[in-house]
Amino acid sequence: MSKLTIAGLVSWFIGGLLFGFQVLQGLVSTGGDMVWKNVILLEIIGKSHFDWIEGMPDGIAHNIAQYIVTMPLYLLLFCVGILFFILNSLVSKL
Repeated sequence: MSKLTIAGLVSWFIGGLLFGFQVLQGLVSTGGDMVWKNVILLEIIGKSHFDWIEGMPDGIAHNIAQYIVTMPLYLLLFCVGILFFILNSLVSKL
């Protein structure tokens, strides 16, 4: 197994753990009723670190950057894992 494969598997594992803990927290905190609250990158790191996104001109790059920082963290980790697997397949063919 290459380093990129291990990085992809670790990213998927952490994303799965985060998803499981979010489900568990949603069930426990409300006494059985499912209340889902996504953990996003913007809340973890802080809005002040992403002020540069507001300064970007409107367009595709602005929309992509804004979507990445506001998407659920477990989904972001799954996508990063897929990216590592794709990079591994491209690098291994060289």
